[in-house]
Amino acid sequence: MSSLSSEVRNIQNPALGAVALWQFARGYEGESQTHEPVPLPLLFLVLPIVFHREARSFVTSTKKGLRAFAAKFGEPKHCKQDLLLSVHGRINVMRDLSLESLRVAIASSLVSMTEYGTVFSVARGKGPTNLDDTTRHIVSASEKLGRWCEPLTIPEIASILYVRF
Repeated sequence: MSSLSSEVRNIQNPALGAVALWQFARGYEGESQTHEPVPLPLLFLVLPIVFHREARSFVTSTKKGLRAFAAKFGEPKHCKQDLLLSVHGRINVMRDLSLESLRVAIASSLVSMTEYGTVFSVARGKGPTNLDDTTRHIVSASEKLGRWCEPLTIPEIASILYVRF
C-alpha cells in the first residue's frame, strides 16, 4: 500500500467524518432562530468539500457565505471553476464514507436523526481540542459550511454548488 493511500485513509475516515458532520449540524442549528435540524441530503455535501484540501481552503478564506464561496471559484485570480463543478462527482464517490460517518456520529451520540429525515446535534460543548492543523481546519470549515447552508433552501444550495440531490 502506498504512503499516499495511507495518508488519505488517515484523513478520510468515518471517525473524523462523524465529527465533521456533527460540527456541520451545530453550525446549521446555531444560525437558525428556531434551531431547525439539518435536512439529511445536506450532510452529503460536507465531506466532499471539507476533505478536499483546495475546496476546504476556499471555505476557510471566505467570510460572506455560500454564494461568495461559490463565486470565488470563478474569480480570475483563482480560476478554479472545475473544482466547484467536481463537488457533485465527489458527493457520489464519497457517499459510502458519508453514510458510515453518519452511522458513527449517531452511535457516538454526536447527532440524532428524526423520523422526518433530519439530523440534529446532540453533543454539546466546544468540540475536540488539541487537533493538528489539518483536522482543525476540517472541523472549523464544517461548522462554517453549516452556518452558510441554514438560511438557504435545498434547491438554492443545489443551484449554487451545481449539485443534484
